[in-house]
Amino acid sequence: MTPPVGGIDPHQDTFTVGIVDPHGVELVHETFSNTAVGYGAAIDLLDAHDVGQVGVEGSAKWGAHVAIALCAAGFDAREVPASRSAAQRRSRRLGKTDAVDAVASARALLAEPTLGPVQALEAYDPLVAEIEAVLEHRRTLVAARTLMLHHVGDQISKLPTEIRDQLTTSGKIEARLRRLEGIDPDTCTTPAGRHRLAWMQAFIDQDRAARSEIRRLERLIDELLDNHGTTLRDEPGIGPISAATLLCEVGDPTRFDRESKFARWCGTGAVALSSGEGAGDPVKHRLDFRGNRRINSVLHIASVTQQRSQPEAIAYLARKAGEGKTRREARRAHKRQLANRVIRRMWRDETARKQPFALAA
Repeated sequence: MTPPVGGIDPHQDTFTVGIVDPHGVELVHETFSNTAVGYGAAIDLLDAHDVGQVGVEGSAKWGAHVAIALCAAGFDAREVPASRSAAQRRSRRLGKTDAVDAVASARALLAEPTLGPVQALEAYDPLVAEIEAVLEHRRTLVAARTLMLHHVGDQISKLPTEIRDQLTTSGKIEARLRRLEGIDPDTCTTPAGRHRLAWMQAFIDQDRAARSEIRRLERLIDELLDNHGTTLRDEPGIGPISAATLLCEVGDPTRFDRESKFARWCGTGAVALSSGEGAGDPVKHRLDFRGNRRINSVLHIASVTQQRSQPEAIAYLARKAGEGKTRREARRAHKRQLANRVIRRMWRDETARKQPFALAA
């Protein structure tokens, strides 16, 4: 007989566990603190009902730690997309509470037991989780630096004329900022100008330190990718940051059993938008506006880069143009082809990484 299925709706301080029988009937629900003590109590509850498979909504965020605990305890933990649990609620015209969400997650997993594994990278691979930590640190520093440089560009335009005349009116903001270093604040004729110049000159050293830290993190990411053994950087147009992004966003690549599933997940697979084709294949498709936009961006950058220097990409795009496709349609087709190559690389890398463990066993 099919064992009961569990579902978890996590929050910052608490998480709720719901358990349903093989027919989707609720057996029990209970709320625990989002702490190590709570994880142990939840595992005891799941064991008491002989639950084998547990669905976690938001396993990459507030549900990360409970997902890791479930995997360590031997449960088959799966990620339940919020849209799946919401569909379960709507189909039964239920309200939205933690208990309802937990039971809905369990029912969503019961309806589709092949959902992907939890997205907490620590449960998949600690090395990939470390890459993610460094990548997110770099991403935060880059975003903060970009924001400040935009603000500097606005402030430079408000400097007094005698200061702006010593600067160029074009070029990167970073280069224009550096030219302020040798200007004496006392030459400003207005108090506001002296204040703006003083804080921007102090910001120059802060910006240098931020840029140095970003470069250090990029070198560290490169080293971690070497330790991982990924071959993603061998694909033209995919550098260390893009490769790290792919590893962290995809997680376990074997959760995609076909190239088409990966393409739909990252938004490179065209969506059928056809009518009148009968039993035949759809004759019209449209762009997929959903999917993982970070991975979609990585593939777009790789496609643009390959078009500049790779004969195969140049020939492919030219052939698509010859078939009557627009420039954008040709680009989308090339991104779809790149998605296939990327996921195949990741499958091969994963197999190669698991081989030593299989031989040792």
